[in-house]
Amino acid sequence: MATVDEAAVSIDAPEDKFVIDRLGELTGRLFRLESDAKTLANRVGVLNAFERRLKGSAAPGVAKTGPAGGPMIPPIGEAFLRKQAFDFSSAQTGLDQLEDELARLDQVLSSIDERASTRKLSYMIFPSRPPVTEGRRSSVFGNRYDPFTGRRAFHSGQDFAAPSGTPIRASAGGKVIEAGYHREYGNKVEIDHGNGLVTRYAHASKLYVKEGDVVTPGQKIATVGSTGRSTGPHLHFEILENGEFVDPVHYLAGS
Repeated sequence: MATVDEAAVSIDAPEDKFVIDRLGELTGRLFRLESDAKTLANRVGVLNAFERRLKGSAAPGVAKTGPAGGPMIPPIGEAFLRKQAFDFSSAQTGLDQLEDELARLDQVLSSIDERASTRKLSYMIFPSRPPVTEGRRSSVFGNRYDPFTGRRAFHSGQDFAAPSGTPIRASAGGKVIEAGYHREYGNKVEIDHGNGLVTRYAHASKLYVKEGDVVTPGQKIATVGSTGRSTGPHLHFEILENGEFVDPVHYLAGS
């Protein structure tokens, strides 16, 4: 799908702020742990190299049998090697612990990334974007006086008055399930957003999508017109939940 304006995503819920804060914290910690791991790995490498040099050192020569003496001092080379062996084991243990911690952090970051991706997808298929940005909202959802009969009738959507040819854009991403002419709606487009949610765009002058197309949020799908049962150029916009008309204002609030 096409690029979504990420700046439009509001992060007001406490759990969402926690996710973002936690992501920043974990990213910083991961960098610190990576630096520590490199330092520890270098230390282990130095110890290994030094231990190999000590084990591979040749004796300077074997003295002939004869008188010998001197103070009793522990053998320096052997004691040092034992000390190095202890340090190496300790360093290796620390590295193992560090690798375990990195693995756990990687799992947490993967979980956060998965949740962020899910939230982004949910936002993309939520019809919160105004289908017409160059116009004004005219007739609202609910009962009104019908412009043709003058009698009270139910208006199933929100009208946007705009000049003919004004772009009509998908309020959310989804799949086009209808695109064609209807006696009352005129040229119309219907988009299925999943979870029983459908948006309908009516009275268009021209359609730019066909049945089966996958559209992205904000994509141009038609242009404003006055086809069908219409008194002038405007977009009649509907939102249906499981086949029932709902007030588009509830979805477009804040847009």
